[in-house]
Amino acid sequence: MATPKAITKPKLFPAELIRQICLEAGADEVGLVEISRPELAQERQGIFHLYPGTQTIISLSQAMNWENVQSPARPLYNGVVRETEKELFRISSEIIRHLNSQNIRGVILNPAFPMDMNRWSGKTWDVSHKTIAVEAGIGVMGLNRLVLSPRFGSTILLNSIFINAQVDHYDQRIEQNPCIKCGLCAAVCPTGAVQKDGSFDFLACAMHSYRDWSGGLDWVEALLASTDLEAYRARFQDRETMSLWQGMMFGFNHKCGYCQAVCPVGDVGMSRYLADKKGYVQEVVKPLKERAEPVYVVAGSQAEARVKGNPYKEIRYAKVARSVR
Repeated sequence: MATPKAITKPKLFPAELIRQICLEAGADEVGLVEISRPELAQERQGIFHLYPGTQTIISLSQAMNWENVQSPARPLYNGVVRETEKELFRISSEIIRHLNSQNIRGVILNPAFPMDMNRWSGKTWDVSHKTIAVEAGIGVMGLNRLVLSPRFGSTILLNSIFINAQVDHYDQRIEQNPCIKCGLCAAVCPTGAVQKDGSFDFLACAMHSYRDWSGGLDWVEALLASTDLEAYRARFQDRETMSLWQGMMFGFNHKCGYCQAVCPVGDVGMSRYLADKKGYVQEVVKPLKERAEPVYVVAGSQAEARVKGNPYKEIRYAKVARSVR
């Protein structure tokens, strides 16, 4: 009678070694999640589409300079977002090279763009970095629908790496929510997308903040339909044209990010906020709330009513892109 072969368990790679590789590459925070975790059920199809061999997901965060994020000069904000995305991709690339040398294979994702526009007007991304980051213990989802890190607050960008190895230890969700329910994100939101009761109007947020991306498709329609320059300018102001043109040349800019800017969660902001709440509102929240600018809304929406109540904001109407209907 043949002796049954012993079942060989897969070798588990040291999680601490992966964490060390990630931190030495420049990541600010690292978390590891197993592919079988029940909370990733809705993400699993997208994960396997990108890399069928996925066994472990590495979640990474990179902090942005707090003062840039808060600045009323929004080009400073958009500049640090863009450069941090590039740095995060560089860090991810260095991590996977180190793991390749340890006979671990995998793929690095994009922190944000590019996405798969062949799927337009549906879901153009495969997985949510935010969902993974929450499971990896990097932070908790805030009222502003951004991951709040106890250390860096919401001033972080996220990325994920899928690898074909199992590790000897996985991270879990953090137990304590760092959000202090100050409501500043809801107070500063120009469209009213963020609400203190926890509700969130995705369309209102996307229509304004992503105006130079998916919200700007009516620009193409205006170019094609306008009989002359005068007709075109009746639909688009010169500053709007230049904003869209700049987006094509250098990468699109977010029109907002205010909920990220005013959030006091984190080592830097919390002590400042608790020491002088009124001063914090005057120095951080008020300049953004009173910043003169156009805000893009759908006619007849609650966002339109919110903008009408702020004398510093100019209502600009936009069509609903099919991807956010």
